[in-house]
Amino acid sequence: MAPILADGEASPPMRRVVSLACALGLVLACVRPYTMTAVVTTALDWRECGGAFLCADLAVPVDHDEPDGPSLSLRVVRLPATARDLRLGVLVVNPGGPGVSAVAYLRASWPRFGDSVRERFDLVAFDTRGTGGSTPLDCHDAFDSLMAQDPAPADDAAWQGAVTASRAFAEECARKHGGLLPFMGTADSARDLDQLRAALLEERISYLGYSYGTALGAVYASLFPERVRALVLDGAIDPSFELLRFTREQSIAVEDALTAYDTEARKKGWHGRESLDEVYRAAPRKSTVLYGAAEGLSSPPEGWQDLADALARAREGDWRAFESLAHRYFGERGDGTRDLSVEAQLATLCADLHRLRSAEAYRAALPEQAAASPHFGAGNLLSHLPCAFWPEPESGPLELPDSVELAPALVLANSGDPLTPHLWGERLTRRFPSATRVDVESRGHTAFGRGDPCIDGLVEKYLLAPAPPARSHCPSSAP
Repeated sequence: MAPILADGEASPPMRRVVSLACALGLVLACVRPYTMTAVVTTALDWRECGGAFLCADLAVPVDHDEPDGPSLSLRVVRLPATARDLRLGVLVVNPGGPGVSAVAYLRASWPRFGDSVRERFDLVAFDTRGTGGSTPLDCHDAFDSLMAQDPAPADDAAWQGAVTASRAFAEECARKHGGLLPFMGTADSARDLDQLRAALLEERISYLGYSYGTALGAVYASLFPERVRALVLDGAIDPSFELLRFTREQSIAVEDALTAYDTEARKKGWHGRESLDEVYRAAPRKSTVLYGAAEGLSSPPEGWQDLADALARAREGDWRAFESLAHRYFGERGDGTRDLSVEAQLATLCADLHRLRSAEAYRAALPEQAAASPHFGAGNLLSHLPCAFWPEPESGPLELPDSVELAPALVLANSGDPLTPHLWGERLTRRFPSATRVDVESRGHTAFGRGDPCIDGLVEKYLLAPAPPARSHCPSSAP
């Protein structure tokens, strides 16, 4: 199957895509040294592309250590500051993923940035490698078979089906994109970001990343601390990059969200956890129920209501509501395309993670994962099974430095975030001595831009004048 809980930031009209597997990627100590001569110095060729937006394409090397070798194209979008005489620079935004289009996100979600931010900053986003309008990474032939597998195979036949589908997906990607896969890690995207900074003719950038976007921002800050003006990391990723630790802790967080939902369901007369168990056992395609449940749990209160409705309908044999939730999870459109590129997501995760090296190692780890999270543990771990057959990344798994010195940074951590647990925010903050963590009372995924005056005010004030905030806690009015 695909990563169970992809990752991104919720914002209508474009749905966020969040994943137990995909919130991953972070900072590094043991990556290849950056080749300074690879930095682009030419300005981008901007074109109007609707409203006040400008679009461009940036060519970057596939391998940044070989700047004259093969290249790929990255799609870039820019919303110029409305008060040019007060402009402070660019604010680069990434909604998470990996595999979610940052360009589409910014085009849909720019109103969430307050007037003071839009006046002073050019809002900029780029689609990372293999995503959105950038050079695509498509491995579609084996995708349906991958998605059809049981998230928790109960016997040898089901297990072998998962192994076969995962191997076929990995082999198809390697056959079609073998030259790119070793260079799909977050370290490569961070170097792309610095190429973009240079092409924008900026000495320093401000950056706001949600969920997996915190990984990209943290990697960039580790490699190029002197080029960071301000850094906001909302919904931080675990900096260990240890697959089993990551999946266990994230699965527990989603399990906790299910417990909270079940408590609310009892109060309101909804169908709760027991109904989910019944529906899952009866489902013709169990992955649809798992993805649909994850989608609903990660976006209270509306998502919880949608999950309750899906459970009620499924008990009557109507699976359409669960199918709708699963489609929403992937951002599936009517034409068969998706907001989420599972290929790009897996390619990034398989490059970044300290992953298991054989299918047998995954199977051996299943009991412990399932014990930690009975509903999501097995499926979350197995969403990474294609990595057992994936090509080795050129730079190796990511390692976060023990300490990174940079300008004051801001880490936002929701108390009950179902996809990026609060303790990950604690760990990440310790890696950046200059960072201040703001704890937000919320069960939603990520905090900024949801209309809460406490957190939005803190972030906007920090972006205008980077300094530690006056408070470290927000009693959020958001869910």
